[in-house]
Amino acid sequence: MLCLLAIGCRAKPAPDSGFLQDPKRMKAENAVPFNRMYVNPQFEHKTFTEIYVGPVNTNYVMAENLWEQAAVANVSKEGVKKNVELMADYLRNAFIKELKNDPKKRYEVVDKPGPNTLILEMAIVQLVPSKSELQALSLVPVGFYGPIGTGVMVGGSLISHSEDQGKGVIAMEARTRDGASGDIVCMFADREHPPTAILDLKALLWWEPAKPICDAWARQFVALETRPSGTKIKEIPNFQLLVW
Repeated sequence: MLCLLAIGCRAKPAPDSGFLQDPKRMKAENAVPFNRMYVNPQFEHKTFTEIYVGPVNTNYVMAENLWEQAAVANVSKEGVKKNVELMADYLRNAFIKELKNDPKKRYEVVDKPGPNTLILEMAIVQLVPSKSELQALSLVPVGFYGPIGTGVMVGGSLISHSEDQGKGVIAMEARTRDGASGDIVCMFADREHPPTAILDLKALLWWEPAKPICDAWARQFVALETRPSGTKIKEIPNFQLLVW
């Protein structure tokens, strides 16, 4: 139980990757679900009617330490690059889907930005795959293998000072721009490791645990854009009973 509670803690903010200009403006806010955020007061009362979601940048993915590299998924550099690009596509499509399904219809999703368009630009700045071998051991219900698998994951994270607690970790940075001037409207950044669960079959697949985080980020972004002023947006839960 102590191991599960440790794994369930939220990830700490990732270091600045270089994707955002002047990231020091971002601060932690209680009502915001992301690690850090900045809103340009110049645009507080401007109403955008459209939104353009640009391709997700993968040029700023940080290097992994030895613990984070300790997965079969990292054997092929070409395979890693391909999967990072696939995750970038998944993240973009998750935002587009959530924006189109918004019941409040806050924005019209467009393929080309115009003067009344909010431009959303994102970058994946960290993506570590799940350690499927250790995850499989942790699911063994009897004997010593289950506790060993879980203990190695918790210990590896603590010793290496890594936010990867065995199920991988994903971090992103994002900004929105005014379609007319190109000026920054807001910036935000977040890093998450997937919630812990009693039974998590997604963790047996290297990159799958990051997808629910992408979906949650999309929901949170839409909620921020449509919430009444001062409303707190729910954070990604630390624990789930079952993850299929």
